[in-house]
Amino acid sequence: MEFPSSQPSVDQFQVASNEEQLAKEIDDDQLEETLLERIEGLKEMFPAGLRSAVYYSVGAGWTLLGTSFSLARKATWVLSTSAFIMILPYFIDKELRDMEKSQLKQQQQLLLGPSK
Repeated sequence: MEFPSSQPSVDQFQVASNEEQLAKEIDDDQLEETLLERIEGLKEMFPAGLRSAVYYSVGAGWTLLGTSFSLARKATWVLSTSAFIMILPYFIDKELRDMEKSQLKQQQQLLLGPSK
């Protein structure tokens, strides 16, 4: 009766070495994949219905974002020009009143002389 030895045999070392070599070759093959090939491979993972739902959702979100940006841009333009048109006459009038006051003060100083 023979007892099995606890030492691994030469055949077992060769099998382990072949497995490691095969694993390295698989890793090398995976590294040679391009990004486009990986994305193509994802098509097989997800069903067509899910892919189309995600596609349309992203498209709708992108359209909504573009529309929102356009609307915000137009609203900013309308508000800023309206504010400018409404406020500009006030500042012009204020400037005219200040100028009239300063001219009146100069005339009084010329007529009455410098005050103490």
